[in-house]
Amino acid sequence: MQATTQRGTAAGWAAIAVLFAATTCVESMSWTQLSAYTPLYLRELHVPAAQVPGWIAAMSSLGWILALPLAPFWGVLADRYSRKLIIVRSAALEAVVFGGWALATTPVVALVFRSLNGFILGNTGVMLAVQASTTPRQRLALAVGIVGAGSPAGRALGPILGAALVHSVDVRGMLIVDSALSVLMAVLLTVFMREAEHERPADLRVLSLLRGALEEIAGKPLLWRLFLATAITQVGLWTVLPYVPIYIGRLAPSDAVTAVGVVLSAVGLGQAIASPLWGLAMQRAGYRWVLNATSIGGAAALTAVALSHSLPLFAVGLVANGIFAAAILTASMAVMAATVSAERRGAVLGQILFPFYLGGVFGPPLGALAFGAGQTFVFGIAAVFSLAPLAVLLTLRPARPAAAA
Repeated sequence: MQATTQRGTAAGWAAIAVLFAATTCVESMSWTQLSAYTPLYLRELHVPAAQVPGWIAAMSSLGWILALPLAPFWGVLADRYSRKLIIVRSAALEAVVFGGWALATTPVVALVFRSLNGFILGNTGVMLAVQASTTPRQRLALAVGIVGAGSPAGRALGPILGAALVHSVDVRGMLIVDSALSVLMAVLLTVFMREAEHERPADLRVLSLLRGALEEIAGKPLLWRLFLATAITQVGLWTVLPYVPIYIGRLAPSDAVTAVGVVLSAVGLGQAIASPLWGLAMQRAGYRWVLNATSIGGAAALTAVALSHSLPLFAVGLVANGIFAAAILTASMAVMAATVSAERRGAVLGQILFPFYLGGVFGPPLGALAFGAGQTFVFGIAAVFSLAPLAVLLTLRPARPAAAA
């Protein structure tokens, strides 16, 4: 009976992937809108222009700081209790955050609601664990690519839709729409997601599950090296991401809202297209070739952005970097999902975004400190850090069985 249930669930792997892609799309769309128009939002809250970078750094980092001690537990709590509950929790709390921002009257209140981000994170790895439990191994990279495409698709749709909403109903109206969409996704996940049976470790104590997950990561050189490379890359990206709208506004002062929407949507669209293609490329050429090539490409693109003084060149460089950056997350997800043991898959994949949390903690303050030194310096830091996957793979010993692409 259990085997029949598992076969039936596996047959629906594509439907599960689409549901998860839609969930991450709405999540990414909403957060991208919030980030893209935070400078404008802060000005509406009467924050002086000179203080805007500091408030952006605080709002970008605080939620990640609170997320760090919680991050290791979401995956193990999902394996211990319910993967579905952990996934739905994120969508429900997102509705609270966006609603709170829509109603905030001071930057301090907005900062408090933004800090709730620390209690939202941790759903992506759990989604991947569910996906890996229901997908045939030969289709796993493609399934991961589909799920992974949801986030960049949201980044593609979010800014341009946000620009239209800001022009029609202002920033607060945009945030109310985001809150409503988050409520909708929480309902859809609750109604349509079915939590399939999956292998569980013999010891279901939370700390034991966490210890087992960390031991499995530490015991596989490829895994912990990918964690390290991703963390370094994300610190670099978060050094520039919160401040990109400011730079775009400087290059397009006549209509900064539309310019921000168009440029950031183009970046997200490039990532949405690239993410599943990187999954297919890894199936054919292996993750090493893809990560080496995209590391170099990302560094070159960010260097072009650092030296650009026109909006078209700035935008082209950002889009190119976004396409290259999509590869490392797809590679990390695919390699980890394929190499970890089935009974610890949820706990291990629950840690998959921990490097992104580190990037969110350390990147924005670094960007705020470097902001005064100018565009070349800020984006130059990100360009150097984007070479981390290349450095990690060049120092990795020849392939072992567990590290096969």
